Amino acid sequence: MDFLSIVLDRGINFLKYPVAIVMALLTFELFTVLVEIVEHIYIENHFYQYLLMGMGSYIVLWFFIFKRVVGRWFLTIEHELTHTLFALLTFHKMLIFTASNRGGYMQYHAKGGGNWLITIAPYFFPTFSMIVILFISLAQAQYYDILVGILGYSLIYHIHSTYVETSLKQTDIQEVGLPFTFLFLPSANMFALIIVLSAIPYDEIDFFFIIEQLYHHEVSLLLDYFHLLPL
Repeated sequence: MDFLSIVLDRGINFLKYPVAIVMALLTFELFTVLVEIVEHIYIENHFYQYLLMGMGSYIVLWFFIFKRVVGRWFLTIEHELTHTLFALLTFHKMLIFTASNRGGYMQYHAKGGGNWLITIAPYFFPTFSMIVILFISLAQAQYYDILVGILGYSLIYHIHSTYVETSLKQTDIQEVGLPFTFLFLPSANMFALIIVLSAIPYDEIDFFFIIEQLYHHEVSLLLDYFHLLPL
């Protein structure tokens, strides 16, 4: 287990800035895709009524119920769970996990020093939404409406939690570095939103088409760059 975690840590840390640069180059294209999806949802609002109801319900519940204690505790526990998820995915053993409305903390065994993905994950990865997407992929069609409503709820939750938690004073942000944060996080968050919105059953948002579109955009940028290099 230690060998796997060390190898993964070194590989992920080696790719830190290459990944950040690729994501930065995709910023405008991701923004364009996201705007197109939002416009599509606005135009086809009847089809997306359950998604929109879920979005609205989060706003109402947060301001009238969750804003005081429960919501803040949930923000914290989901934050620490996301750290934990990425630590486990990179084969690290968990040592400590605590969460309350006053703050949270997790510690993992990191013989190889850990990696930036564990540190930055809560600031772009929508854990709650991914759980809902898993349920959608396993559920029968009769449950799609309620699950899409929950997905809408989780989407606004992710946007809100990311806004609340992301600060230049955060130790996680300082640990990965401000240059990396500015290069990586905007695109990573837009990509996460696109993933969530493309998980709605029977809609016209094709995730694989979007990936192909992003791939061709990135290849085009790289080819243009190499053509500018002196031979």
